[in-house]
Amino acid sequence: RNWSLSPWGMKVCFSADIHGSTDHLRRILRCATEQGCETVVLGGDLGPRGRGWGHPSMEKKRIRDILPHNNDGSIAWDHADCLKHMQEGFDRQGQWFVEEMMPLLEAHRTTVYIMPGNSDWKHHFQPGGTLDKLPSVGRAYCDDECNEFPQDSPKVMIINGEGQIFTLRSTGGGPCVPALALSLVPISSHRKKDWERKDWRWQEEQQLEPGASLDGFVSSGQDPGYVKRKRLRAEPGWDGRLPDRSIETALDEALGDDRRREAPGIWFVHCPPRHTVGDLTSRGERVGSVALRAAIERHAPMATFHGHIHESVDQHDGMFKEHITTMKDRCTVVSVGNDFRAE
Repeated sequence: RNWSLSPWGMKVCFSADIHGSTDHLRRILRCATEQGCETVVLGGDLGPRGRGWGHPSMEKKRIRDILPHNNDGSIAWDHADCLKHMQEGFDRQGQWFVEEMMPLLEAHRTTVYIMPGNSDWKHHFQPGGTLDKLPSVGRAYCDDECNEFPQDSPKVMIINGEGQIFTLRSTGGGPCVPALALSLVPISSHRKKDWERKDWRWQEEQQLEPGASLDGFVSSGQDPGYVKRKRLRAEPGWDGRLPDRSIETALDEALGDDRRREAPGIWFVHCPPRHTVGDLTSRGERVGSVALRAAIERHAPMATFHGHIHESVDQHDGMFKEHITTMKDRCTVVSVGNDFRAE
């Protein structure tokens, strides 16, 4: 379920939701090599969840099995041990990025673009953060002139998860493909809040998904990084100047800043659009982004690529792409459907 696409003569391998599975990452890169892909895009949720990687106490356990509980059986998120758990997970995720992920990406024959997902701590991807400090890492950028890729260019390129138009290109030259990327997801019951936002500007707290929580944990912008508690803002209204701007605003700003006549034809967005092949949970709930669906219908990209909801492809009996109608034609929506816990 690693989707290869050749829109302008470039063959791209896209995948997501690795969650710290080194073997899974090896197989993705091997697939990219065998298929002759000229570049790779890893679309978020790359690092291990919780403190799982390399931690014997987490083997075959769920997070609720190790954290303190309230009298009603719910997790006591206000307890100091929960913050300690998140901090240890933050440290272990950074360690996996440096010791496990990066050697594989550096050894791959092509450039690899990486973007965070909602399970990835923001500090590791931001300027001056864990990955940004490494000599083999650069930052994706927009190159309208499609200049030749310098031979000494970084092997791994970080995409700005807050929303970015960037130029996707292969190591050996060839075509340049403009693309949109976004890591933000609607507010959920998960407690990592670095990449969670209101879906649309005027969304009110009572319109959030059932079980969604505004309270959780984010990573700091300082170095060395650490985890702290935070309550997300959920007031309806214009939010362009707020750090917690909505998904709708982030998309509008990314697409509005682009001076091309048309939006990029390829979008990499960690969250799937609402009511598509990518957003059906095992509980039968649709949790994709309403704002993203509206943006796709309005701007009419050729294809969009998503992760986030691991089980949605299986919930659709293995179907991993579908066509949705846009104002101009139709768009192919693709979900990788990766489950890092299964073959």
